[in-house]
Amino acid sequence: MKRPRITTAVILLLASILACNVPSAEQVPPPGDVQTSAALTVAAILTPSATATEQQQSILPITPSPTPTSTIAATGTITPTFSVPMLTVREQTNCRKGPGQEYEVVFTYLPNKKLQIIGRYDPGNFWLVKSPESPTGECWLWGEYVEITGSYWVVSSVTPPPTATKAPPAAPSIQKWDFACSAGQMSITIEWTDRAVDETGYRVIRDDGIAAELPANSTKYNETIPLESGESVTYYIEVYTGADTVRSSPIKLTC
Repeated sequence: MKRPRITTAVILLLASILACNVPSAEQVPPPGDVQTSAALTVAAILTPSATATEQQQSILPITPSPTPTSTIAATGTITPTFSVPMLTVREQTNCRKGPGQEYEVVFTYLPNKKLQIIGRYDPGNFWLVKSPESPTGECWLWGEYVEITGSYWVVSSVTPPPTATKAPPAAPSIQKWDFACSAGQMSITIEWTDRAVDETGYRVIRDDGIAAELPANSTKYNETIPLESGESVTYYIEVYTGADTVRSSPIKLTC
């Protein structure tokens, strides 16, 4: 710690004080008292008072402690990129009026055909697309034979249209029959007109029992059955689909 230097002004001040305090010849203080008084005066000058120190400290500016600064990360809004949902046909497939084989075929698309998706039906994996070839401007494709691209997840789910109620198939019309009886047997040939569209097949009904099942578009049947003289047999030709059956007028034969 550095000690304060006694400047010339301080020395002169001390000399003045000592001169004023020099007693007259009649009252000369003891040498020890003079030295003690001078020493105390110098100590008082050189030693700052505690009150002054406190006053100096009280007027010093108070520097506030630094406040921690929190860093706030800047956030931004990310806009997802949108692209038109598209469908590319990979295998030749039918575009229908609804999502399923029970709907009528509108158009058959060949591979590599690209179409815009406008709806979906998740339970059957079907996609509703814009179709210039459809009278309504749209049709349904099965997702098994197509490739999906673009923002397909934004496509809304569409309620399928009601299935068309198909009319029952047209009844076959029996045109001709020939039969012959001999030795307890009868041989018969029946011919009819196929008037149905998209039928599943035909059945030959004999006395209300199925004598035979024939493929679609059949028009002729023949058989030989046991039949004694005087006995009779009745035939129908029945056309059928998945839900309907229609019979022809009956023919009754007697040996």
